[in-house]
Amino acid sequence: MTYNELGNTNKDVQVLWGELCNGNKQALAELFDCFFDSMYAYGYRIVGREGEIKDAIQEVFFQLWKYRESLNEVYSVRSYLFVSLRRQLLKDKSAKSRQEDINKKYISEQFEPRFNQAKWRQILDLDESKSSDLKKAMGELTPRQKEVIYLKYYEGLTSDELSEVMGLRTQSVYNLVFDAIKCLQSHLDT
Repeated sequence: MTYNELGNTNKDVQVLWGELCNGNKQALAELFDCFFDSMYAYGYRIVGREGEIKDAIQEVFFQLWKYRESLNEVYSVRSYLFVSLRRQLLKDKSAKSRQEDINKKYISEQFEPRFNQAKWRQILDLDESKSSDLKKAMGELTPRQKEVIYLKYYEGLTSDELSEVMGLRTQSVYNLVFDAIKCLQSHLDT
């Protein structure tokens, strides 16, 4: 069962979260099944290595089970899991590379999502002849703009969830999305 199969409602997921906190192993398994695909897709954009992503996802759920009694109610289970996966992947990356401040550097310099041009032509109301222009315009986005666009339009995160996942204020998220769209449009109008 995926998040969409749950009717895209936070209520069903919140119930599973509560059951997990109360020690229900089946709830943990259902949450894993529900979010694995989305977490894997997001993780792939960060590290791009299947084994590391799967290990990180398993570690996130292992930690949930291990600390289930001290877990609190969360606003959004999905954003909590995305934050946890991101932290785990960055922690793993940091342990391997031993570089100072690797988390900020990695996210800001290497986040390169793959964009579906057909979807973006539709969002920006472009005809097919603008495909090559769109590809060039996408290349002009900053890594943070690419990340926010991916999470908002491909994963469907709300502004509050984006704020939590990216560690930004909600207004900063709005500004980042606005600037990214504005950048795309300005490159397409030339």
